[in-house]
Amino acid sequence: MSHSPRTKRLRKSEESSGESANANEFFSGIGKIEYKPNAGPEDVMCFKHYAAKEVIHGKSMADWLRFSVCYWHTFRGTGADPFGFPTIERPWEDGSDSIENAKRRLRAAFEFFTKLGVKYWTFHDR
Repeated sequence: MSHSPRTKRLRKSEESSGESANANEFFSGIGKIEYKPNAGPEDVMCFKHYAAKEVIHGKSMADWLRFSVCYWHTFRGTGADPFGFPTIERPWEDGSDSIENAKRRLRAAFEFFTKLGVKYWTFHDR
């Protein structure tokens, strides 16, 4: 099983308490995603073409492009399809339907929304 070097798996002691070492950060080492118009191919954690405050035809890009994240598919879905087993393992998930796990998942989701800079989210896509 491989994991992104930027994500941290819960240690056994953290799994039992339901808390990560830094309960306020699940995407450690990743700051707010910023606009970098001169980004090169090595700059992958930035917006190269999206400048939220840039005005085009009287409206900012943020007003024209109202990005959102679907909570269920991004933070609850397992990556399973009709032909296979789940393919996604998330470091904040403990595999239970407990309230503690749900709260941890929500903290991870809102950290993600904040770092990505999205103002809108939906619970599900229907």
